[in-house]
Amino acid sequence: MAAQAASVPRAYAGIVVDAKSGKVLYESDADEYRYPASVTKVMTLYVLFQELSSGKVKLSTKMKVSKHAASAVPTKLGLKAGSTITVENAIKALVTLSANDMARVIAEYISGSESAFAKRMTSTAKALGMKKTTYANASGLPDSRQVTTVRDQAILAAAIYEHFPDYYKYFQTKSFSYGKRTYGNHNNLLGKNGIDGIKTGYINSSGYNLMTAARTDGKHIVVIGFGFNKGSSRDAKVRELVSKYLPKARSGSYLEVAMIPEPGRLGSNSSSGATVQVASIPVPMPMPSFRSVDTALMMEAPANPQIGVGDVDASVTVASIAPEPVGRPVDLGMPDAIVAVEQAAPTERTTLGEVVGAFTDAYLGAPPAPLGVTRASAPIVPPVGIGDDGEPVDLMTSGSVQQVAEIPAQAQAMPSALLSTPVAGWIVQIGAAPSENGANALLGDATGKVGSLTGFSAFVQRFEKDGQTFYRARFGGFSGKDAANDMCKQLKQAKMSCLAMQS
Repeated sequence: MAAQAASVPRAYAGIVVDAKSGKVLYESDADEYRYPASVTKVMTLYVLFQELSSGKVKLSTKMKVSKHAASAVPTKLGLKAGSTITVENAIKALVTLSANDMARVIAEYISGSESAFAKRMTSTAKALGMKKTTYANASGLPDSRQVTTVRDQAILAAAIYEHFPDYYKYFQTKSFSYGKRTYGNHNNLLGKNGIDGIKTGYINSSGYNLMTAARTDGKHIVVIGFGFNKGSSRDAKVRELVSKYLPKARSGSYLEVAMIPEPGRLGSNSSSGATVQVASIPVPMPMPSFRSVDTALMMEAPANPQIGVGDVDASVTVASIAPEPVGRPVDLGMPDAIVAVEQAAPTERTTLGEVVGAFTDAYLGAPPAPLGVTRASAPIVPPVGIGDDGEPVDLMTSGSVQQVAEIPAQAQAMPSALLSTPVAGWIVQIGAAPSENGANALLGDATGKVGSLTGFSAFVQRFEKDGQTFYRARFGGFSGKDAANDMCKQLKQAKMSCLAMQS
């Protein structure tokens, strides 16, 4: 298993499960390791929903943004360290914008640190029957230890509806307004043919991922599709699977064999603060057919044997995945784990930098003046100061430009290709980042927000500024000035930066 997890491919894997019968209607490489990307946030929300159901957290609870959370990149709500946000707004930011900073806020509020929260995520996954899943962070940012399978994700997709039907409605949020901005849901299929969620995902090593569900005429299926080279290909395949298999699903009640036992948890009485038992060890139930892989897997170790933030916390059992610390102060605005830490010995905090090395990708701003034929829109977050005196460096426009004859074949075949020179003709630039992964994340985010981009060639161009290397995120293949300008208008409506130019 360790050897398999060490070489996770960027390749298609898919599964369709009848959530009412537990029957697998379709599968392709369903047990092969894949990177979950932002689909990880579904487990983050599952754990948060546990806290809400136990009464320890309310939708109106305000969570503080730490420096670690504020530094999350690249997709983020952009709150400053020291500010607060309600649980409900954080949920909406996750399901629409896929905000990495809000995933960290939730993780730190519940468990005290993101690394501790990752252990709880992994323990919860094992308790649900997700035997080949290991979590290393709350957002899905790149980490080779964070692996899963589409079969495991089908378990989660069914469980989050079965266990939290009242909170499941948040996955149907089509847009979310916060401050002066409105963010649209990245799931282009939401509301079509009964599709009611759940979560998209993209990092360069995973490709385009989607966990979704469809419910209509008393039928309910979950569909997982990972590893696509284009967002349009992902959407087309999932749309095809829903159309083909939803009519074949069971209509009626949920069969016992399809039910997923809910991990036990301890809750609190919000009025008195007394610790009470609200859920006991779940009664063993027949294993749904889509969970009965190889029984030998039940005895295997986690997907990655290395000791790290994604390992199962041996101190966490199925019956106490969300323990309530004894004598927890009431209404102090502090997460349980922080209270527990204050009562026990201090623990060393693990940062994302320790997990994924020097992953410091970020949206780095838009230029203050026109370039080409369109004026740049405002960046998603303010520019990052990286000059000699800490001044912001304009990475949308800085760097030399050279000419080439045509778009290389590799740029057309892959969602992004690294080019030393820009493509010829009219192009659209959406930003720049200090790493290739960061530029790829910009491309994936833009494609998720503006579906019409999937018909164009995405590429990354390397350039240097003041001795540092950066990577532009661009789309090519536009027929002319009008087509490029029209795309920029769509991107600006989606609150993204954009420049149309002729190279």
